[in-house]
Amino acid sequence: MDQVSPLVNERVPPKAVIITSGSELMLGQMADTNSAWLSAWLSQRGLNVVRHLSVGDDLGALVSVLSDSLRDYEVTLVTGGLGPTEDDLTRLAVARTLGRPLEYRPGLAIQIVSFMTGHGYPCSSNNFRQAWLPGGCFLVENPWGTAPAFSVEEKNRIMLFTPGVPQEMKNIVNAYLGPKLEEKFSTRLGHHRTTIIRASALGESRVDDLLGDLIRSSKNPVLGLLAGAYETRILITSKARDAHEADALEAPIISEVVKRLGPNYVGQGDLTLAKGVCLELKKRSLRLGLVDTFTLGTAERMFLEHLDPENLAALVTADESSIDTVVKFLFETLGADLVGVIQTQEPDQGQSPQSFEKAQKTEIEPPPLERETRVKARLLRKTPEGYRELASEVPRVGRTRAMAMARAGALMALLLWDHLKNRDQE
Repeated sequence: MDQVSPLVNERVPPKAVIITSGSELMLGQMADTNSAWLSAWLSQRGLNVVRHLSVGDDLGALVSVLSDSLRDYEVTLVTGGLGPTEDDLTRLAVARTLGRPLEYRPGLAIQIVSFMTGHGYPCSSNNFRQAWLPGGCFLVENPWGTAPAFSVEEKNRIMLFTPGVPQEMKNIVNAYLGPKLEEKFSTRLGHHRTTIIRASALGESRVDDLLGDLIRSSKNPVLGLLAGAYETRILITSKARDAHEADALEAPIISEVVKRLGPNYVGQGDLTLAKGVCLELKKRSLRLGLVDTFTLGTAERMFLEHLDPENLAALVTADESSIDTVVKFLFETLGADLVGVIQTQEPDQGQSPQSFEKAQKTEIEPPPLERETRVKARLLRKTPEGYRELASEVPRVGRTRAMAMARAGALMALLLWDHLKNRDQE
């Protein structure tokens, strides 16, 4: 315990480490979603999350990681390893790290029995392992499950140990850790937030070309990029005393980013490409029809979530042979102004892939056995003379059919956005 260092600067945010425990993480049997949630939770409260660590069910490795964390970080969050089985080693690892024996808590044993029987589960002898906790630790109530949470406080350090079950972990962190952080670090917590700006039809590398100097020079706010399906998100993360100061820090950066993105700027926050398309359709009083021969309705979901009924002609699942008939019906009978068609494009039909970034790179055809699934997205418009095709894209959108189905809607949203925002509508 002599290794615990004193607090050195009251103005510096507390440093935090997140540790997830369990061999199922090491074997790839379970994804670690806890670390992402905890990072966001801590960052929003002004802590500086420095490391994520995952450790298997290995006592020596756990002791080593916990010892380093207690020495180097003021806040340590550990999830997992608190169950009733032999491979749940977190309690023992904490006891060895602190040099204290495990202690039996009779009151905790009664709580465990009560919870098990109250929920209709038999209580076996191994459940009583959970009533042994490291000496000197603080029991943290967990009314959502049998695995008890507990905390350790050493000088200016706090270590919280929770079950790995995500909902139990989240409930415990919200109920216990929030007030505890305010109690211990109130003068060092701030207002941290991330503003998301979305750009359409630009890959991550192209956005980096446009914003690279801003990204490299950013300190507060810090800029980062996150690629998605036919969009790139620009993350602007600020650290401030309050929301007013964060607004002031972010405003000039946001203005410059939007200026540089030009017509490819979609919006901020939850304004996705599909939602932006639906807002543009509403603003222009246009009715949209969609014909889907490929995704079994998957592509339409992102539009249904945001599209007002007055802007919807119909969403039709059809087969390839009936496309022309359905398109004619949407235009002539249901009064659609725009119709999007989603279908597959087989590689032996002779069309080379197109791309909104085709000018930036040369696409090399993979060997036949590695060809990715192609989706053909077409956009048609009603005119006084009838209707005509406005745009057509045939990119490879996924190595599997399922991946292509998932991204087909985003491709259609991109065609619609490009037409509505970047082309003359007269």
